[in-house]
Amino acid sequence: MTILIKKKLFLTEDSVPFIQNYINYIHEVNPNDIYEGLNDKQILKNKFIFQIYQLENLDSINIDLHITTDKVYVLARFWNSKIIKIGSIPLTNGLKIALAQDSYPTLTITGGNFKKVITNKYGEDEVIDEFEPYQISLAVHKADPIDYKSAQIDTLYHRAFKSENSLITLSKNLMRFFAVFGLLLGLGFMFLGFFLTGLMVIIAFFGVNSYTLLLADTHMQTQRQQPTN
Repeated sequence: MTILIKKKLFLTEDSVPFIQNYINYIHEVNPNDIYEGLNDKQILKNKFIFQIYQLENLDSINIDLHITTDKVYVLARFWNSKIIKIGSIPLTNGLKIALAQDSYPTLTITGGNFKKVITNKYGEDEVIDEFEPYQISLAVHKADPIDYKSAQIDTLYHRAFKSENSLITLSKNLMRFFAVFGLLLGLGFMFLGFFLTGLMVIIAFFGVNSYTLLLADTHMQTQRQQPTN
């Protein structure tokens, strides 16, 4: 994920209340994103943490850019919040070049509430709460090409399965094989005197696969009978 350009925003007066509402929203939907899900005791136990911020990212915020002749205004919202103008930056030549490429914008955040580990007058570590002003930056990322391995897998898939029907046919044939295999194996166990084991094998292999095939055939017939608009 290549960052083409990153600039600090000149924040509006609506930005701080917006971030506070966003933090409340994250508290509800994903509390582990607040202080990385750690409480004071857990922070003290981790000897590598000396300072941790309440909020590390703005991943759940959707943004849009409003570009004028000399400025870029950043509009932001999350879930059911109102769209606000969170900040702006001058439209420099570097920013013009970055936005003209195949790219996408994100927001990054620093500052805000944070917890800090200090040594008190008794020589013991303790966690204190502090605050520093928010700083929000606009980052423009270059859109990465499709991963080569993923493309190769996709190519092999399309070579092996020319259509969705060929994949369905293969799946059904495999289920038929396991159904017959389970039936024969279960009967073999019964023949050897392991009746209960044989019955369980028949249910697990023959019963489940046969039932799945029956459901699949019924579903396919229903789809064929549905009228097309």
